[in-house]
Amino acid sequence: MNRSVTVIGGGGIGLSIALEMAQRGVETSVIQRDPSSDITSWSAAGILPPARLEQALDPLDRLRGFSHQLYPEWIAQLESTTGVDCGFRKCGGWYLATSPGERAAMVGMTGYWKELGISCHAVSEHELAEREPSLTSWSKGAEASSAWWVPNEWQIRPPHLLRALRTACQSSGVKFRDRTEVVDIATNDGQPHLLVGGNWEKCDQVVLSAGAWSGKIARNLGMEKSVIPIRGQMLLLKTPSSLLTSVVNVGHRYLVPRDDGYLLVGSCEEEVGFEQGTTSDMLESLRQFAVSLIPELKSAESVSHWSGIRPMTFDGFPMIGRVPNESSIYVAAGHFRSGWHLAPATAKCLVALMLGEKPAVDLIAFGAGKKQICGDAPTHSYMR
Repeated sequence: MNRSVTVIGGGGIGLSIALEMAQRGVETSVIQRDPSSDITSWSAAGILPPARLEQALDPLDRLRGFSHQLYPEWIAQLESTTGVDCGFRKCGGWYLATSPGERAAMVGMTGYWKELGISCHAVSEHELAEREPSLTSWSKGAEASSAWWVPNEWQIRPPHLLRALRTACQSSGVKFRDRTEVVDIATNDGQPHLLVGGNWEKCDQVVLSAGAWSGKIARNLGMEKSVIPIRGQMLLLKTPSSLLTSVVNVGHRYLVPRDDGYLLVGSCEEEVGFEQGTTSDMLESLRQFAVSLIPELKSAESVSHWSGIRPMTFDGFPMIGRVPNESSIYVAAGHFRSGWHLAPATAKCLVALMLGEKPAVDLIAFGAGKKQICGDAPTHSYMR
């Protein structure tokens, strides 16, 4: 293939695709709007929930399982190439229930995981306290408290992984156009054109991977209502040493411990359009959530806080594939809370499709043509 590829978007998905393309010998460039255009990837928690490909039937579970399978080698290659520690840790995860409703939801989830061959174990109050002493107070004080251990849950540090991906892309010959905004995409005589700085530029092939902004860019392609932005807020705490060894999940909220004593507290889902920023009420709610699990965090230092804009589709499935009625325009967007987890599989499968090969996971369920927002979007409780 002698044609070039232009990737719109410099977040985790876009850079993963660009790197895969370049490593396959394709001339590749990335157009990035501005440093805040990758805020969704930068601001993520970096939780990689358990997944397994072999027994999965649901298309999203298959994509997730394939990505989970790829991760260790993918990260090892990135770290070897760039020298950047991406914070990949096979730390395992705790799933806690603090009410009968949460417990019922977790019983259903763990049952489903067991069907997929994913290891998960209910643990006693004594075992939890022995392995995570900082959670002793929670396990004794919470009504209807229950806990499960999931060894196949991992984590990465998104800012570090972003840096590694960009460095690897540059080493592989990917060209970057930073602080450059693509306003629109259109096709003329079967060839894609991008509206950049008031001028239309001709391209060979285009991959639209601009997260929640993808629909705004692709109005001419009928994708304006394909993705909606959902804001999530995050709080970063610091203690002299780490109080946890593993990720802790309670419903959609979580604590993510880093090796250096930092603790990430998240998150929420707010339909506020593209408005970024944090609110004092939500940050206080996140802090109280953390303290309710670990009372020692009451004296923890609040180091920072931020928000990210997640791209959500109406059915919870990302869009990965060729745009309908277009021969040279592809899309990879709408990964919602699973962008980092699905990045390597998205890249492998989309690049294979673009090169005329059979993807490892069938992408028919992720087609862009059916994506229109209509009503409430379902979410998966283990998406991060």
